[in-house]
Amino acid sequence: MQKAALVVAVVLLAAAFAQPQQLNFLAHVEGTTLKGNSDDSLTAGQSLLSGQTLVSAQGIFELGFFSNGDNAYLGIWYKYMTPRTIIWVANRDYPINGGNASLTLSASSLDLLDRRQNKVWSSGSLDINSPQARLLDSGNLIISDTVSGNPNPLWQGFDQPCDTLLPGMRIGYDTSTNHNWKLRSWMTDSDPSPGNYYLSLDPKRLPDVLLFNGTVLIYRIGTWNGQGFSGLPALKGTSELAFNMTVGEGSAYYSFKSLDNSVLWRFVVSPDAHAHRWHSNQRNEWVEYWHLPQDQCDAYAYCGPNAACYNGDCKCLQEFVPKSPSDWSQRNYVGGCVRDVVLSCSARNGFAHLSHVKVPDTLNATMVRGKSWDDCKKLCLRNCSCSAYTIFGDSDCVVWSGDLVDIVQLTEGINDLYIRVSHSNPSHTGRNISIIVSVSVVGVVMVISALLGFCYCRSQQKHSPLAHEVFGTGHEHAPGSKIVSPLEQNLDLDAIKVATNNFAEQNSIVSSRSRTIYKGILPNFGDLAVKRLNMEVGLEELKNEVRMLARLDHPNIIRMLGSCIGNSEMVICYEYMPGGSLDAVLFAEDEKIGVPEWSSRFRIMQGICEGLLYLHEHCRIVHRDIDPSNILLSGGFIPKISDFGLAILLAQGQSEGKAEKFRGTRGYSAPELFYGKYSAKSDVYSFGVVLLEIVTGCKATSFSIEDADDLLTYVRQHWTQGTSDQLKDPRMGEAPRGEIERCIHIAVRCVQDDPLVRPTVSYIKNTLAAIRSVP
Repeated sequence: MQKAALVVAVVLLAAAFAQPQQLNFLAHVEGTTLKGNSDDSLTAGQSLLSGQTLVSAQGIFELGFFSNGDNAYLGIWYKYMTPRTIIWVANRDYPINGGNASLTLSASSLDLLDRRQNKVWSSGSLDINSPQARLLDSGNLIISDTVSGNPNPLWQGFDQPCDTLLPGMRIGYDTSTNHNWKLRSWMTDSDPSPGNYYLSLDPKRLPDVLLFNGTVLIYRIGTWNGQGFSGLPALKGTSELAFNMTVGEGSAYYSFKSLDNSVLWRFVVSPDAHAHRWHSNQRNEWVEYWHLPQDQCDAYAYCGPNAACYNGDCKCLQEFVPKSPSDWSQRNYVGGCVRDVVLSCSARNGFAHLSHVKVPDTLNATMVRGKSWDDCKKLCLRNCSCSAYTIFGDSDCVVWSGDLVDIVQLTEGINDLYIRVSHSNPSHTGRNISIIVSVSVVGVVMVISALLGFCYCRSQQKHSPLAHEVFGTGHEHAPGSKIVSPLEQNLDLDAIKVATNNFAEQNSIVSSRSRTIYKGILPNFGDLAVKRLNMEVGLEELKNEVRMLARLDHPNIIRMLGSCIGNSEMVICYEYMPGGSLDAVLFAEDEKIGVPEWSSRFRIMQGICEGLLYLHEHCRIVHRDIDPSNILLSGGFIPKISDFGLAILLAQGQSEGKAEKFRGTRGYSAPELFYGKYSAKSDVYSFGVVLLEIVTGCKATSFSIEDADDLLTYVRQHWTQGTSDQLKDPRMGEAPRGEIERCIHIAVRCVQDDPLVRPTVSYIKNTLAAIRSVP
């Protein structure tokens, strides 16, 4: 089972981007006899033989053996569709010669055997006592443990896609696990071996769905802009289909969902170098809904660099001319265009405006979040290599360097592109595409600088000044008490610089791409922690964190002492926690750092639980980023929840919500967060992962032990085998076995995929209290 990825951002997407192949093949499928006591499943010791099949509960899908002549394969197909359509093949790389194959389930694995009992294909190691292999009505073949009651499959065919994407499946990548889920065509309509064409997402680019012929990119749908794919603006969400692009740190996934159970949908990469989307009609026949690519402009880089394609015709961008005029006269556009003027690196450069476009390939692009159009323009002007910029959504600035490749001018669309040009060169006219030179607005720069120079840097008395600016006076009526800062003096930027020795490196506690945390000392007050954010990222999260912390006052929630936004600084000041983060304490590589014993770990569990209970029941706040790096410790191991940049406030009477995009911490985020849904139960899932880390001493995001793919699988294996006492972190010394097992039981319940069956925080608190009375 693949490790869950963190997160991201989720949205209903424009419809129908690719269409699966329709298989006219079907060499014969061997038999339709149902197997075993259950028509849809196998249990340990049972086998599916040639001529036998499994049929899903509602008769939608069938699993069995088929052949295309001399070779036999194990596959899944639609039972009643015409023509019969295979959507998954287990052994497409290893066909079986001579027939008489069998599929056998044991406690260790699901294996495909040839007539000589040689293993041709396997699910991999399972190591459970009571496995069940079951064909679902979604088309997913899963293996689960019938004893543990764990709803998560131990293995699933959806994690090994072939040429077809079904509702609920996904393609994408996770760089932390080096996994890349892609669709790969059949070699021919009758040969299921891997073909030349595949569809995937590329971690080197911003999220985009790409079609390759071998290693050659032949089509891209257009970068995901937060609302849809920039290359297909006409495709809108329908009452039948919902589309998701989930983006996290180092991961991105595309999937779709059918909203009408009476209609079947599939999306296939076919041997004809196209992607097709099909849907069923009332006669159980396939009807093509869409296919891509569709015209010459869809061919990747059809016009070469620095040109735009419109209705099959290519035009150089403003201030560019064909690299080879003779080639262009013969409609050979591969060489593209080059500048006809020398572009100096000057803040007085202008920008040509290209509207309604499929933006260029992002292989040489960078996204910087939290930028306005003017901020993005200034960012481009400050970088001599920047050749163009745009904004995705409200504030995601994308800048390109070098050549601009695969621009398509659309008849409609939501993306504008601004291409860097010399300030003095006049606009070109008489073109078929809309290119307009934008006016250089020097005054705007001055206004923005003045606004950024207005610094909210006062001490937090009833609330931080930034919180007041963001909330207005309405926040005074928000749930939860307001913080009363112990600082008598003004907490201005100069005081913060003095306290941190002008943000000296030796005062740094934690540093990352987006932030650095310093230890500071203020006269007549003492130690404090100062979080300094990178000006390129984090402004919205900083504002959100101040909004949230302004509401909160609890012993297990970090206290905010003040905040400051200046013309060059963004900082928040907190109480200093000498114990550091739970992450640093649990997973310290330095042997000199003593790990907490069991009683301290139990206190930490209870403290986190108390903080979450306060957030959920008293403040209606969902944190959405509970992980050990965001749990800070006092000298006596009292935990305090910190980092509220992703926290969200539920309205009165609201129990859950949806977000367009999400960025969480990989390995701790609940599954529903990847689909844009959140609730208090999302924090319960994350808390369950942290509980397992506290007990085992194993880090969820870098887990590597035995045959388990991740920490949750490892724990479940021991739990179902009755060996959970072996999970205890040996570094913490003696601990009561009963307490360890009951804490693991709580955690296992917390990390169930279905949020409805996870316990509430109040239940967890009462259960922990019943386990042990901790002073």
